[in-house]
Amino acid sequence: MLIRHFKISDVPQILPLMKQLGYPTTEDQFQQRMATIQTLPKYQTFVVEEQNIIVGLLGVSLQHFYEHDGTFVQVGVFIVDKKFQGQGIGRQLLVTSEEWAEKHGARKILINSGNREERKTIVKVLWGNTRLFCKKV
Repeated sequence: MLIRHFKISDVPQILPLMKQLGYPTTEDQFQQRMATIQTLPKYQTFVVEEQNIIVGLLGVSLQHFYEHDGTFVQVGVFIVDKKFQGQGIGRQLLVTSEEWAEKHGARKILINSGNREERKTIVKVLWGNTRLFCKKV
């Protein structure tokens, strides 16, 4: 397993992951979206490769609290291909988010799980954290 920074050439392999996540898109749309995100200094996208196939995706951004001083990391996209789940890939992506947060001085991590209950359960199981939406780093 290799976790590395996203490259624009990864777009075609990521489209099936976005579809699994419930956000189907075209290659052109996603390429434009990612080209914009790549220019934003407080954003980072990671992919997971298994035998030269992208099987996971993590997108994080550094945000500022409104309610007090400091910053947090928001996980905007987090998915492991269904065929590769249960192998520790998701857990390693969450560790990657923690490392990125620490590197950028963030105090917490926020994961948007959407309204689907299975997403909330998956994050809870991976992180082993009952405070589902925040984790201190």
